[in-house]
Amino acid sequence: MDLQVRHLRVLCAIADSGSISRAATTLKMSQPALTAQLRRIEQMFGDPLFDRGPDGARPTKLGAWLLIRSRSLVSAVDELERTAKRYAPPPGELPPIRVGCAPTRLRIYLARTLRQLLPGAEIRLLTEQTIDTLPRLLESERIELATLDDYPDHRLSPPPGAVYTAIAVEPLFVGLPSNHPLAQREEIELRDLAEEDWALPAPLESGPREYFWSTCARHGFTPRVAYGVNLEVGVDLVAEGRCVSLFQATAPAREGIAIRPLVDSPLRFRHLIGWTAPGPITAHADNLVRALTATYWTESQRAPAYRSWLEKHGPLKRL
Repeated sequence: MDLQVRHLRVLCAIADSGSISRAATTLKMSQPALTAQLRRIEQMFGDPLFDRGPDGARPTKLGAWLLIRSRSLVSAVDELERTAKRYAPPPGELPPIRVGCAPTRLRIYLARTLRQLLPGAEIRLLTEQTIDTLPRLLESERIELATLDDYPDHRLSPPPGAVYTAIAVEPLFVGLPSNHPLAQREEIELRDLAEEDWALPAPLESGPREYFWSTCARHGFTPRVAYGVNLEVGVDLVAEGRCVSLFQATAPAREGIAIRPLVDSPLRFRHLIGWTAPGPITAHADNLVRALTATYWTESQRAPAYRSWLEKHGPLKRL
């Protein structure tokens, strides 16, 4: 008997369930049939793969070694099958849609919009801490859809085989400890933050990093970045009174933090989505863009600081 992927699935099912009887139920087989198949697999390897007893089935040393490799192979075959569906999906079935996401709130809105627009599709989300990899993933067709963001003087161009569309231009606000003297203002001048310690994401890409530094320079100072941390840690540091940080205007209210607009919105960015063309999104692109744009503006009203700012200024029209 030749070893097949279905045999590896049997071993994984027995190990996961801890017993042959439960594994048989999972695999929709009778217990005698599964027991017989396990014996044939063990004969192939020349030794028992499980110790069977009243408490169930436990992998032997050989079985544990084989399981590590089996799980890797089964996962690879599953991924191969899922990817193949993109090229030849069953009739009436949408191929899987792999979505790469920049760490902005647009990814949350996109996931919700996709499930409403394509309820039958298999959607897999992957959040990247930096968007630098997303264009390459689109170009190599390792993802079908992406959320991205770009900045003035650092605009993104789609790679070959991809299309980019803007959803909205959003101002960047500043988050301060709620007891900070500047928190009493409705809007803050960027230059008034010259003496503050800043927390910014450690893997900030060259585009937004250069944009932030050059904007601060135009306002007469060099920012003192005391903390290179992820968003969650940065939020805690601001709430503890240690620093200030940039926040998306759509960011929800945070306890201990005052999120305030900057006068004249000197810092802003553009939300984009990109997709492979042709691809599974192409036929739905217009509807997706309309639905996602509507969701973005609906959700914007849930952010108190942004809602007040929009009432006063209206949406930003350009990057």
